Amino acid sequence: MIEYVLLGGAGIAAISAWAGLIEPRRLVAARYELSVPRWPAGLPPLRLAVVGDLHAARPHVSEARLAQLVARVIAERPDLILLPGDFLANRTAFVRPLPIAAIAAALAPLAKAAPTLAVLGNHDWHRGAGHLVRAALERVGIAVLENEVVEFAFGQSTLQVAGLGCAISRRTDLPAVLERLDPERPCIVLTHLPDSVAYLPDQPLLVVAGHTHGGQVCVPGIGPLLTMSTLPRRFARGLHRVGGRHLLVTSGVGTSLLPIRLGTPPEYVIATVRAAEAARGQTRAAVAAVSTHV
Repeated sequence: MIEYVLLGGAGIAAISAWAGLIEPRRLVAARYELSVPRWPAGLPPLRLAVVGDLHAARPHVSEARLAQLVARVIAERPDLILLPGDFLANRTAFVRPLPIAAIAAALAPLAKAAPTLAVLGNHDWHRGAGHLVRAALERVGIAVLENEVVEFAFGQSTLQVAGLGCAISRRTDLPAVLERLDPERPCIVLTHLPDSVAYLPDQPLLVVAGHTHGGQVCVPGIGPLLTMSTLPRRFARGLHRVGGRHLLVTSGVGTSLLPIRLGTPPEYVIATVRAAEAARGQTRAAVAAVSTHV
């Protein structure tokens, strides 16, 4: 009996050490390929990078780790970089949050490598800090969208990127955003909360979101324990078909509430969007992940 107790205690200690010390410091490149029938003919494939939910704070997401993350994303040579919010770590225990000026400085090389667009999350708006976050990001060349639509020149055409306001801390003004969209041109929607996909028409080719952390703690056979979303738990991470549009949810980089991760390592996303194969005429999605401990 004592042996079983000791073994059980050792197992709990090992899992706790992994969740608190090792997994939050890993970094996974999640790679997706998405072929869509409505991708304009003649438009080249779009290589898209997504970096979400930094919750930048020592020890797990320090300035040095941000520099490593940024270097790896730039090395992927993306055409467009999307940041779905929650840069600040203001509600995580046992960490030392980084100031927004340091976070923005660490992210600045992204904007020099490729057009970089962001939305703000609920943690960024905590105690009214959103305006400071937006100003700091825009000073380093990162455009912050709140219920706004911008055009992104790509190939011989342009893409539309719509950024939604945070539905938790601000207001998502879908009518205003949809009114600004040109239905004849492809559109990507950037939002902090994946729940927004339920209220969008089929016009956007892709909805990119964060917020869920993939559950942050995932138990084998059960899945994510808490996703902070009204969508089914299977939507907490990955690429999904929702009606005539696609939803890509990143599990993000940092942590919230407690500085732990289990079964959901930190990640950045590289997604390639291209025209559907004529022979198949159907949307095809494939996913692979490569894990690197940094």
